Amino acid sequence: MTRLSRRQFTSAASASALALLMRDASAQDQQTFTVLSHRVHQQCATSYDRAGGDVTESWAKRNNRKANWITMDNAAIHDRLQRELSLGQTNFDFAFVLNTAISPRLLSLLEPLDAYQASAPIEDLSDISPGMVKAVTHEETIRAIPVRHATVGLFYNEELCAERGIAGPPKTLEELIGMAEKLTYRRGDGAQVNGFAFQATTHFAFTTLAFAFDAPLVDANMKLLPNEAGMLRMFETLRDLFGKNVLPRNFTSLSQEDIFTMIQQGRVAMAPAIMGRIADFNDPAKSKFPGKIKLVPYPSLSTMKDRIVATSDFWSMGIPKNSKSKDVAWDLIRTLSSKDGTLRQALNGNGPVRASVYADPRLIQGVPQAAIEASVLPLARPPLPVFANAQRVADIMMQTSQGVAIAMMTPQAAVAELKAKIAPLLVN
Repeated sequence: MTRLSRRQFTSAASASALALLMRDASAQDQQTFTVLSHRVHQQCATSYDRAGGDVTESWAKRNNRKANWITMDNAAIHDRLQRELSLGQTNFDFAFVLNTAISPRLLSLLEPLDAYQASAPIEDLSDISPGMVKAVTHEETIRAIPVRHATVGLFYNEELCAERGIAGPPKTLEELIGMAEKLTYRRGDGAQVNGFAFQATTHFAFTTLAFAFDAPLVDANMKLLPNEAGMLRMFETLRDLFGKNVLPRNFTSLSQEDIFTMIQQGRVAMAPAIMGRIADFNDPAKSKFPGKIKLVPYPSLSTMKDRIVATSDFWSMGIPKNSKSKDVAWDLIRTLSSKDGTLRQALNGNGPVRASVYADPRLIQGVPQAAIEASVLPLARPPLPVFANAQRVADIMMQTSQGVAIAMMTPQAAVAELKAKIAPLLVN
């Protein structure tokens, strides 16, 4: 063994102590940067254990910042954001915003981004979904940059279908309804299976079912019930599915996580859900049917042109006008929205809003639903257009649909209620 002299030992110890002090000083000098988001945004942006890695690492080093992620559920995020934006100064430097919460007032309280784009532009902004960018444009200025889409698909249990003699997934809404009735049964082990289920505690799945009947609640031109007959037919179908026990008896209280668990346990044979969940549904550690939960586009009526429904919510990144660190926030937006940042977040489970990313071999290889997402993205649309009372309208749709399902009101009465309650909310 090599022996150290006292002088060598003292010198080495002093060097180690100096390095430790320098590291501690650097950590102390590093400023905190606070982000308001949902947990999924943090996971997709900073995952060390997924293929995309920590997308924010280069940004943090470049700006000597440590991101402090404050994560909440959707409603809580936007309640908090609205309060913070009204203050003289906010502790949040950066915020994620869901399209259903976007309103002219909220956009007016976010920093206009055109000057930043002119001086330090986002890479190939035109590659990001133009429709989404338009939705976050206010007074002819961009107020946020889209970063994530969550588009619905139809998941079905291949093993349960085989037990009932069903060869493949439904290609039309008529086939889906017929299969759902046949897939409502009791298995040999006594487990009850419902043929179809979806989250009933939000408007999203109800408006998706209405889209399948070519019956938007409010269209892009702000017309209420442009296909009233289609909406009536949707309500009639909803009533019948519940009456025949195809939908679970506790249907109206089912949350998103409830539906996910039912898919994994095989207690529901078919369910619409965000496409990015395919890995969770087939995870051997969570699912009783790993590899058996398949994904297809959500089908529509056979008479519709595309026969596909692609309801999609999307998230955007914004800078509060009262933020203290706007330049650093813009650099984070540029980092996360770059082509490399978009790809890496997609590998971590994000829904990429750049069309070009879907052609990347790494995404095709690493994300099983990439091809299906790419095929439906041109048809994707939000459940409601952006307008000031969108959230109130969404709540009315949810409550009315629940009432029809459990026979508290007739389909005809439900259509009349939508017209009476929503029409005044569409007036500017």
